[in-house]
Amino acid sequence: MRTLVFIPAWNEESPIAEVIAGVRESLPEADLLVIDDGSTDLTAERARKAGAVVASLPFNQGLGAALQTGYLHALREGYEACAHLDADGQHPPAEVARLLEEIYANRADLVIGSRYRDPGKAESDDYKPTLSRRIGTGVFRFFLTLATRQRFTDTTSGMRAANRRVMALFSEHYSPDFAEIESLQLAVREELRVEELPVRMLERAGGTSFLTPVRSAFFIFKGLIVLMVGQFRPRHVEAER
Repeated sequence: MRTLVFIPAWNEESPIAEVIAGVRESLPEADLLVIDDGSTDLTAERARKAGAVVASLPFNQGLGAALQTGYLHALREGYEACAHLDADGQHPPAEVARLLEEIYANRADLVIGSRYRDPGKAESDDYKPTLSRRIGTGVFRFFLTLATRQRFTDTTSGMRAANRRVMALFSEHYSPDFAEIESLQLAVREELRVEELPVRMLERAGGTSFLTPVRSAFFIFKGLIVLMVGQFRPRHVEAER
């Protein structure tokens, strides 16, 4: 299956080349796209030097816009499967390949890499979330599971794989602010097959997270509002099967 792997990136000049190299090694037959979300550093330049095609947004528009750009590109260019991972080095490309296998086998429409699905297998260098992240993840896990009646363990995971049904939906309807959370709610409401797969995630290879404890609290509050509103939105007509 023709596959696109896309990487949303904002000011990730330090780890981006290594992330690209990892994708090339684990997924040599996939095409690679870096979506530069208005970076002010050398992210785009270093991504091109590493051999990736780069789509540069004119200014920083947020993760949702960057991801929607990737889904739209995959749909318009006729890819049969796509996947995305973060640019900070947290997501091992070999794990992304495992997610894509679920798509290739037609066992799911959308596959989420979950760092919490099987915590007993965590290794010493795996990602260790902060207290505020653990609280936020727990809150979102509870309310999204309640809203969708499907169990989720890692609602904010940025490691995902999808088929054309998902591309068609997300290229038209995707939240600019709460992309990971609202997209799961949307996919379930549209009766897509959504699956979680336990994966490893590492500590960041570079950069810093924008989420401070105060921002995390505000993020949780807004996220819950988004989930509530999403419950009352009408379903969309499916664009493609």
